[in-house]
Amino acid sequence: MLNRFVSQIPAFIKLIVKFYVLTICFFFLYRLLFFIYNKPIKIAKIPLKTALSLFEKSILFDNTMFSYITFLPLLLLSMSYFIRNKFHKLYQVAFISYVIFIPIYLFICATDVPFFAQFGSHLNKTALMWSESPGFIFEMIFSNISYWGFLIVFIISVFLFYVISKKIYNSYTHQIKTEIRFKLPYSILLFLVLGGITILGARGRISIKQALHEGLSIISTDPFINQIALNPNYTFWKSLLKNKSTNNYEKPKNINEYINYTRHYLGIKGDFEKNINRQIIPDTIATKHNIIIVIMESASIYKMGYYGGKNLTPNLHALNSDAVFCETFFSSGIHTFNGLFSTTTGFPSINNEKGLRSYIKKPFNGLGTMLHDNGYDTYFYTTHDPHFDNMEGFYKLNGYEHFISENDFNADEALSNCGIPDHKLFDKLIETHSATANLKPFLSVLMTGSDHGPWEIPTNIPFKPNGADEQENCTLYADWSIGQFIKKAKKQSWFNNTIFIFLGDHGINNDHNVYEMAINFNQVPCIIYQPYFLKADTIKTPCYQADIPATVMGLLNLPYTNQTFGINVLKEKHPFVMFSADDKIGCIDANGYFFYKTLNNNESYLRNYKTLDLTNYVNQYKAKADSMNKSMMMIYESAHYLLRENYFLYE
Repeated sequence: MLNRFVSQIPAFIKLIVKFYVLTICFFFLYRLLFFIYNKPIKIAKIPLKTALSLFEKSILFDNTMFSYITFLPLLLLSMSYFIRNKFHKLYQVAFISYVIFIPIYLFICATDVPFFAQFGSHLNKTALMWSESPGFIFEMIFSNISYWGFLIVFIISVFLFYVISKKIYNSYTHQIKTEIRFKLPYSILLFLVLGGITILGARGRISIKQALHEGLSIISTDPFINQIALNPNYTFWKSLLKNKSTNNYEKPKNINEYINYTRHYLGIKGDFEKNINRQIIPDTIATKHNIIIVIMESASIYKMGYYGGKNLTPNLHALNSDAVFCETFFSSGIHTFNGLFSTTTGFPSINNEKGLRSYIKKPFNGLGTMLHDNGYDTYFYTTHDPHFDNMEGFYKLNGYEHFISENDFNADEALSNCGIPDHKLFDKLIETHSATANLKPFLSVLMTGSDHGPWEIPTNIPFKPNGADEQENCTLYADWSIGQFIKKAKKQSWFNNTIFIFLGDHGINNDHNVYEMAINFNQVPCIIYQPYFLKADTIKTPCYQADIPATVMGLLNLPYTNQTFGINVLKEKHPFVMFSADDKIGCIDANGYFFYKTLNNNESYLRNYKTLDLTNYVNQYKAKADSMNKSMMMIYESAHYLLRENYFLYE
């Protein structure tokens, strides 16, 4: 039965399958060479589960590369199959194109091994930066005996590949010419199926939300292990073709001046160093409280009744009477990935750069890493696809041992493309920690998703919202879920020893925003709640998401090295905070002034935002506007430099 089925498969498909297996094997051999040559002297034994995951991710990246390689050969072979006994030369052209492409890809694999050894990253477009001095490069390569060795390996591998692939091709040549073909309708269907498989292979994933990206290679906190699955062809071509605004970064000439100002802004004293590191030694005994951080989707402060908005959050308001409320609190950007990145790493977000995907060269000294090193169990919860925006990859790299997503629920529990409803995710958190509460202190970061389009809420719950529209109903439901979460949490043995922080990932942009840079797209609530040992208070001075790691470490009285752009807002104050919104960047000072500029046309504005004053004071208070602009940009450029220098994947 099986032999009969196989005999019906067109010969050119069997040829492509054998070419696929051959190509994957050669990619594997080069990956093995990469591992042997570049592995650290002291590398932990790779657990079986990690090894299996590594193999799975490797296949994903190799599949993508093969799909690009085989696109032209497959097209030519399919065309020849369609036109029957005419133009058999197309088969030869298909084979020639295949054996031309493969040496290019194998050369990149061979070059990547010593490149990684020297630069600590996979081959990328920086390898071409000396293209105007080929003589220098030629001398550098051929004066190094180790490079000669890789060149020889490359030549041998290409020779072997050609010999094997030629043998495979010859074995099918006669079959291709003489086989009985499918009828035309079936041939067309076959062509469409093959085309779909190839496109899907090039995309790398079935998920409609997110195609393959480098973050999917992250399976552990060990940066080297996370590099093994990546195919160097993927990193090279992507860095070469990626948007210039993301990759072309030029270090400011006066970066030392900027960093020096940033150190002063953060209260760092002493001699200048090109970093923002400062040792924090508490004067009281450490208290290992549990930490739960709830990052609320689209939670603008406007929804709490500020700036004339309707109060849609009675449960959040109820917490305020027993909590520390940061009234002038801002998100680093206007996208979820901005809020997640800044809240957990303590770094501002950079315009047009997705921190969760771009900054994965090594872990940050952020909340996950610091608390994991202090013996905490670390968790991240999201309502939907774990790979969207590289959430799982980023957080596994940064010390979060457990990642809970819609994959941990039954498929029918997902309500929309936003995944699991908020109240079910909160229930999962309570269930998880009720089973492990007495083992270790824990850090849990939870990202909600229900207060987001397509504006759907569960119908099988006792709560029936009465908002003016579906969007208001989602906000009311999200707030109700928080109320239910606190009610259930109070019944748990770990509640009295747990600090809760609720903050928005970003705000919303709607009719009440009157400025070119919508203030309520960035101003979000931040509530620090623990009624048994935190005194209720309202912090009116500016603070932002980057303050969360330092504030948490301050609450726990743990000694640490603060490498973030944040402070402990319970003990310190910012003169201003800066944030961005795609093509805009702005800052708020302690006196209520809002300076911002639009980067696409370089227009500047100075507003008194507390009264939503429409007057632009940029000329009337020019000295103040210039000072805020300069200070803001020095902080921003310092953050950009340190991120690019230390964490950006391709540099």
